[in-house]
Amino acid sequence: MELVKPAKEYEASWYRAVDEFRRDDKTIKLWEVLGDPDDLGKCIRTAVKHAQGIGLLADWVPYNLLWLVDNGEIVGLVSFRHKLNDFLAREGGHIGYEIVPSKRRMGYGNKILELTLRKAKEMGFEKIVIACDDNNIASRKIIERNGGKLDRKIKTARRLTRRYRIDI
Repeated sequence: MELVKPAKEYEASWYRAVDEFRRDDKTIKLWEVLGDPDDLGKCIRTAVKHAQGIGLLADWVPYNLLWLVDNGEIVGLVSFRHKLNDFLAREGGHIGYEIVPSKRRMGYGNKILELTLRKAKEMGFEKIVIACDDNNIASRKIIERNGGKLDRKIKTARRLTRRYRIDI
């Protein structure tokens, strides 16, 4: 199991994952940050540009989008943000991840966060901020299993969010 940059070699797996995400009402649509998911070539080019801070929407920060691949299949996606803006510092964080619906509750959430924290350490990060909805028990457990310490709960117009810090 490994984190990889988006690549054409996973094309069939990408389209299967996108199909599952589209049919799932719990998906947060992380995969849509790349634009049209039906054009993998463009998605790959966009991922490269966004990692360099090029072509970002207003109020976005540079990020790496990586795929968690197991036996040649995409089982999850993670966005690792290089820095935090005001919104991300308050309600989001450095890391957002999503597991393909048919692969949930199989340990992939824990693995994607574990591997992303390793990447963050390689990039020189010492602390990470990560958040989840207060009612998302699975994410809370994954974050806490990976060293997350609850910093605070934040009430927004949309939801109650748990904000964690992880020392790497």
